[in-house]
Amino acid sequence: MCTGVLGAILIGGLYNSRAEATERRFTYTYESNVLNPGEFELEPWTTFRAGRDGFYNRLDHRLEFEFGLVDRLQTAWYLNFSAVAKNEGTERVSEFEWQGVSWEWKYKVLDSVADPIGLGLYFEPALGPTEAEVEFKLILDKRIGNFYTAFNAVYEYEWNFEKQGETVREQVLEFDLGLTYFITPNFSAGIEARNHNEFPEGKDWEHSALFLGPVVSYSTRKWWATLTVLAQLPALKKNDSGSTFILDEHERLNARLLFGVHF
Repeated sequence: MCTGVLGAILIGGLYNSRAEATERRFTYTYESNVLNPGEFELEPWTTFRAGRDGFYNRLDHRLEFEFGLVDRLQTAWYLNFSAVAKNEGTERVSEFEWQGVSWEWKYKVLDSVADPIGLGLYFEPALGPTEAEVEFKLILDKRIGNFYTAFNAVYEYEWNFEKQGETVREQVLEFDLGLTYFITPNFSAGIEARNHNEFPEGKDWEHSALFLGPVVSYSTRKWWATLTVLAQLPALKKNDSGSTFILDEHERLNARLLFGVHF
């Protein structure tokens, strides 16, 4: 069924011209482009995560409503929820979780084609039933001929208040890198890498998880779709367990599919 749907998408795209410049060519690494004033884009996200110390499958869903406000500035609202299947003791349990809302602001300082390098600034606060966070991104990208690359430096500060009367604070530093090649004006393929570092309050650098995998993207005049599959590599810094992989908070496999419809 999935193969048929993807085939229909690809075949249908042959009859459309290239999408607007706001399509995403990566799923973890953000790009500096923004919507023009008055434009609107709807973006459903799905992230599949599998493989921890015990049985663990998770689907994270985000529904993004993206708006172009003024020249070089866009905003977006996200609705976030997830479904988890995992082992708890000798039992396998399934949970559906509402994870709250996020509010994105992105400003394009420099253009990735017209300027020597693209530059974007990103800010996103989020609030859910058991946690809150603020996220900042520095976005760099550049297109030269058929090659396109993007790099993000990400800082997050998180408050977790899952336990009543107790707030756990944590800082996250992440680096994301994507490199892709336009095989045709509509289709690109490349690789994406992610390095995730956690610093719990009152503790030292906890771990540095590393992920790498392929990314493909296809676009038409009105819609686009991008898929990344990341495998976890041996950790740059192990956690207290001493394991080669970080499997208490991260998974061996992450796959993310983005789909955008431009209005």
